[in-house]
Amino acid sequence: MTDRNTGSGTGADTAAAAEGESRLAAAVAELHAAEERVAEALRAYLARDPLTGRPVHGRIGRAAQITGWGEQRVKETVTPALAERRRARRKVAGA
Repeated sequence: MTDRNTGSGTGADTAAAAEGESRLAAAVAELHAAEERVAEALRAYLARDPLTGRPVHGRIGRAAQITGWGEQRVKETVTPALAERRRARRKVAGA
């Protein structure tokens, strides 16, 4: 049994914690890989019309509904420079 104040415990508790930590790390790695696949799919879905060069109307909102991410996150995923500009603006406003 683990003492919550000191973090010390039996060998079985330590092994279980190490196994849980490795499972968590693996799940996080899978999540990052899945997010990158979603980002690639978003970039393809939100690509500009090849004839006009303009964005396809209504797709950002639909992508936000499909992913559940919200329009700002969808836009920032597709356009990383937009995310950097917004972070810089927030940093200046917060300083």
